[in-house]
Amino acid sequence: MSLVYDLRFPPTSVEFSSTSPYAGCGCELLFVPLTPERPRQIRLISPDFPWGFDIGPDPSAGEEGVTFLDVLATLHAALQCPLTDTEWGTAGNDKRASLIRARDRRSMIQPALQARSVPGANVLNHRLVGRELLLLRIDWLGSRVAFMRLIKDEAFAKSRLIPGSGEPPETWVVKFKRL
Repeated sequence: MSLVYDLRFPPTSVEFSSTSPYAGCGCELLFVPLTPERPRQIRLISPDFPWGFDIGPDPSAGEEGVTFLDVLATLHAALQCPLTDTEWGTAGNDKRASLIRARDRRSMIQPALQARSVPGANVLNHRLVGRELLLLRIDWLGSRVAFMRLIKDEAFAKSRLIPGSGEPPETWVVKFKRL
């Protein structure tokens, strides 16, 4: 299954195109084990963002391993968090300008974000500080907000591991695409 998913929207909004063999299906199709080995915990990293996200199966779903929906839901939720002062402080001038441009682009699609959000959900995308939209972690990605795939890259995973931090869970690298 090939999927390009815009992480600005919740995974419950996933729809497959009419030309896809999965046309008419929604996010329920993503409730499948990530791999045949059904890992109990994984870590997601990317060259496109500085964070690592550890994911376990959703206990309310009754699954024993991480599902593809767990991956998308965790990525979406983590990237909707407001950017912290420390994250802003580590960004250079070019990255800061990119963050502001991405936030401004996101503000132009606010009506679509609101329409595709789950009713009653806590959507941080819409919070304003003063009269400005908050900078969110999703803005760190610039225009590369589409989830494209997960790959294994042991060399990159090892380079991202903090010395002395011990053995990490199974690590996957997230690849993104421009929209």
